[in-house]
Amino acid sequence: MKAGPMKSSRQKLLTVLLLAAAALAADCRKPSRPAGPSPADPAAVFPEPVRYDLEIDTDYEQGTLAGDCSLTIRNATDTSIAVVPLNLYRLMEVASVTDAAGKALEFTQDVRIFEDWRELQVNHIRVALEPPVPPGKETALRVRYAGPLLGYAEAMRYVKDRVGRDLTLIRSDSFAFPEIGVPSWKTNRASGLKEFDYRVSLTVPSPIVVANAGNLVSRTEKDGRTTFVYESRVPSWRIDLAAAEYAMLESEDGRFRIFAFPADTDGARELLKSLEASLALFSRWFGPLPVFRGLTVIEIPAGYGSQADVAAIIQEAAAFKDADGRYTFYHELSHLWNVTANDPLPPRFESEGLAMFLQHLVQEKLEGKAGAVEAAVAASLPRLAKNFGEHADWAKTPMIDYGRADLTDLSYRMGQILFYLLYDALGEEAFLETNAGFFRDHRATGATARQFVEYFQGRGEAALGRIFEDWVFTPKAAELITAGISLEDLRRRYR
Repeated sequence: MKAGPMKSSRQKLLTVLLLAAAALAADCRKPSRPAGPSPADPAAVFPEPVRYDLEIDTDYEQGTLAGDCSLTIRNATDTSIAVVPLNLYRLMEVASVTDAAGKALEFTQDVRIFEDWRELQVNHIRVALEPPVPPGKETALRVRYAGPLLGYAEAMRYVKDRVGRDLTLIRSDSFAFPEIGVPSWKTNRASGLKEFDYRVSLTVPSPIVVANAGNLVSRTEKDGRTTFVYESRVPSWRIDLAAAEYAMLESEDGRFRIFAFPADTDGARELLKSLEASLALFSRWFGPLPVFRGLTVIEIPAGYGSQADVAAIIQEAAAFKDADGRYTFYHELSHLWNVTANDPLPPRFESEGLAMFLQHLVQEKLEGKAGAVEAAVAASLPRLAKNFGEHADWAKTPMIDYGRADLTDLSYRMGQILFYLLYDALGEEAFLETNAGFFRDHRATGATARQFVEYFQGRGEAALGRIFEDWVFTPKAAELITAGISLEDLRRRYR
């Protein structure tokens, strides 16, 4: 289809932005300000994001976007910050950076490889603040950028974020907007996940619908295009935008919204019922959430990676299409009851391992699938045995060190088995009460993985000490799994 006058104008705008970015990049390759946090420094400190005001326009024919990002930051350190490090998607370029008054700020940008993740590349930007922001103070940056979005299949198979008519997906995982950080996974993780407020707008061709976790502020149509503006419901640590020909379902009280592909609207209705029932179940088990203003569920295709934050779940299509796949939705929902991890590089068994266990426990309780937990745990044993047989170093690493060793993927199934053993040792009532108490006592402050273990051990059950010794603090569990221990023999070991 031939582009009309408005599309030609947008393409010209994107071209101008990209050419300007290239020209500025050529002038900014040599830093004229302090280099800022070093990627190699695990103790590097960054300013904290306070608020994003983000406007994004899309060009579906070119697969590109143009962004105008105003980022408010706070210096929570005890020293002035002169340089703000930012990461952006590898094929995007920054055209300009200005301060709150519109004054141009000096910056550099260049494509960098993550020092601890060779397949991951970003456009790394360093912005010189003038003047530096003092401790305890805030300042704002405005970053204009543009370029293609084609995902990160070479580094993260699930990050297939892109701009297209069938689906446009823009989220933090793809660095589709500037994020504070350096080209180091461990350094960025060690700085912690910071929550912020946001107001985002995304302009797409009509009748495409934009989905986001926030409250819809406005929906404006002009010249065959629609601009959706959302405001965050609660502070969040990520921004997710999805655009497709979505159908939207809403609960009677307005607390729950589901954006589903038209072919999956029947499944969405069933998922809405499961959402209400499973939230009620989790609330009975672990207590009500301290702040809950509703939840949005956004359908994405298979292979794109389900995720959750405080206000939304991005859910792969299986949970919509087949009731047997709904356990993945329970997994994401359970994360609302996770305590913030205070470890610099958390092992994640206390979050992902617990979610892996709970997803099947909910199946048993809500769907009547007797034996779902044991079947899942039994299936994990040979899979883990294969992993440890192929990677001897994995088998030598205790679970408490999975974060530092970049082995957190193992925490899903190893953690699942750990929680199954704790459940078996304590009994259902005591197990749920202990998890509820931990959430209640630490939800405001967060906790380390060791504090989690200490909380469970405080129940005084002798078997728990042996379980944690084998499964958390030593590699004994991997030895048992590699030797082919059965589920029943595992249970007998801790009785």
